[in-house]
Amino acid sequence: MPGNLGHRRPHRPADLAAARRSVGAATETDPTAWHLMRQVHGASVAVVGADTPPGQELRDVDALVTAEPGRALVVQTADCVPLLLAGPSTVAAVHAGRVGFALGVVDATLRELARLGDPPEQLRAAVGPAIGGCCYEVPAEMRDEVASTAPEVAAETSWGTPALDLPAGVVAALRVAGVPTIERIGGCTRCDPGERWFSHRGDPATGRQFGLIVRGSAVAA
Repeated sequence: MPGNLGHRRPHRPADLAAARRSVGAATETDPTAWHLMRQVHGASVAVVGADTPPGQELRDVDALVTAEPGRALVVQTADCVPLLLAGPSTVAAVHAGRVGFALGVVDATLRELARLGDPPEQLRAAVGPAIGGCCYEVPAEMRDEVASTAPEVAAETSWGTPALDLPAGVVAALRVAGVPTIERIGGCTRCDPGERWFSHRGDPATGRQFGLIVRGSAVAA
């Protein structure tokens, strides 16, 4: 893990620049050209098009999609679910927290990718590290409200209280939509002893990890 990649917390510019350079070198991308989001826990989707300046931050959205080659899309998380999607001619980066998931950010992104030419059955998905049902304790009323439309999210913490399993909900939404290839990467950001993830529940002042995806120049026939 290269270190904190989010610029808002904690604010250590030199460390941030070094961490982003490390990721840029590993992914062969230019950190100054990454497209980040100002995420607001909603379901709005922004399209990065040919006229979008490289490196522009897209504000007040929780998903980015593009059909433009070479554009690096980034999602920042520290417990919420990072979702990356790739099709023959498009890619997407999605931030799926509790509110955004309940509002339908996953389905909204799939609709936008289909509009750009890649229906769900042509997509591959990677669901990244996020807080699991083992640790995401919520009031029973909140769990039941979200589970009323997405029963897969209903869970119980490792200590026996009501919880939400958002990664399970995201995977279920993808399967229902018809996405054929879904990979789960990483464990629970709150308690996974074998990994080093940032967790807002573990430390409200923590940093952020990135999910990054770039569409290549080649288009599948």
